[in-house]
Amino acid sequence: MVNAPLKHVIFVPGPPWGHLRPGMKTALRLVEKFQDLFISLFVYQTELHKAVKYLDAQPPAYTRRIRLVTEPTDGPSVATGHLEDIAAFLEVSFGSWIVKETQQATVVQVDGRPINPPSVIIEDLFGGGVGLARREAHNLPVVGWWLMPTGTLVKILKAMNFAKEVAALQGSSRHNALVEESQVDPEDTHDQLVSIPGIPPYHEWESNTQDLPYLDSWTAYIIARWKNMFKNIDTILCCTTFEMEPLVAAALPHAFGKPLRAYCVGPSVDLVPPHEPDPKSPVTQFLDRAYAENGAHSVIYISFGTLFFPPPSSMPHLMSVLGEIPKAGFKFVFALSSKSATLDKSWMDAHVEAGNAVFPEWANQTAVLEHPAIHYFLSHGGWNSCTEAIVRGVPMIFWPMMGDQPMNAIQIASVHDCGFELLQVRTGAARSTAYRNGSEVEIVGTEDAVRDEMKQILKMSKGTRGKHQRMNVRMLGKVVTDSLGPGGSGDIALEKFGREIGLA
Repeated sequence: MVNAPLKHVIFVPGPPWGHLRPGMKTALRLVEKFQDLFISLFVYQTELHKAVKYLDAQPPAYTRRIRLVTEPTDGPSVATGHLEDIAAFLEVSFGSWIVKETQQATVVQVDGRPINPPSVIIEDLFGGGVGLARREAHNLPVVGWWLMPTGTLVKILKAMNFAKEVAALQGSSRHNALVEESQVDPEDTHDQLVSIPGIPPYHEWESNTQDLPYLDSWTAYIIARWKNMFKNIDTILCCTTFEMEPLVAAALPHAFGKPLRAYCVGPSVDLVPPHEPDPKSPVTQFLDRAYAENGAHSVIYISFGTLFFPPPSSMPHLMSVLGEIPKAGFKFVFALSSKSATLDKSWMDAHVEAGNAVFPEWANQTAVLEHPAIHYFLSHGGWNSCTEAIVRGVPMIFWPMMGDQPMNAIQIASVHDCGFELLQVRTGAARSTAYRNGSEVEIVGTEDAVRDEMKQILKMSKGTRGKHQRMNVRMLGKVVTDSLGPGGSGDIALEKFGREIGLA
């Protein structure tokens, strides 16, 4: 029926752009797939202008059924605020909005079609259950949305279950017997090997490869909230391709300790750049010039995203890595998008004047990765950056720091051989050994060790290994792209989820 009512879903992505942009992409895929769907997408107030700009570049046929909503109160800055404060404020602001929305709807129809009251909330796990905080007011089921690969989520669940088992054993006679028998203190698990289906084993200390002071408090905060969230959700959408990690994706529903429906709907990646490259931008002109002078695969693209950057203590490592790029005959584009991104101005000026590099504060990353001059992408290994590179056939050099990044590096570099990982840049507890291919790799961590490693990586990237990796990433990119198309695994999973929530 032409005037049949629209089903109303609320979507709450995390505030950082690395969560908000893919959240909007997932919403776009949903309204494109289901013509009877309307989505209210809750945006952290300080990020609303970015969301508006992104959706304005999308087809109006779909965006007219996505409404950006927010609560107009000033919260901590996403760029500079503490993650715990941002998540806490998201809960307060969303709670205020959802109470008012359930009392009095602010939108009742689109194109003459009435909009039903909200029937479900899709929430980014970043929020840790903001949709549950005022459940007595809205009484809506909450579906989890996981931006990253399933491997990282299984790892988190295993860690939470292990902690629960240790706590249950404390003080018991069985606990004492087990300790005596194994001669291992269950609290001293830092050097244990992590075993995830389909993922090569690695040390627990390799889960966070950089010494980041704020990480411990955020981890404690979000884990406590996830425990409650996992108890209250029965469905989760995972932004990964099943074919890319089939064993761990198949294991995910069993890792929660309760029945759970998991849908691998595919990465929330823009297959077509949302913004056309500007031929007059310094970055485009630099890439065009490099391509004309040196040909294809002559430029390294570097970006650590909008939130991450090597800490001040790692600046000598960063300088050692960057110094090897011109020596190997490459130029580089270094996008300094993070507020914490700082480099010596005189050093940058010297490289710009020599024609070696450009240092934009922002780069049209998808357009940059599509340029034929790009050789490899040096990245922190966030899932958005990984998938943007994979679908464009660009191999990677990883400098992971936390969260999903270390496992992304292992999956893409080790499992699929689509890149290299820098090991000698590790700091903190991870500056010990790395478990690779059944043996221990010593992390020396000196500037000389970093230079030698980067030199060897760049040498291999120019040879047979680099050609092999480029072929691998192109094939993997096709698998990911096909999964998002009609009849692909991600498309089928999206359709199954739609049926679950009452969409045809």
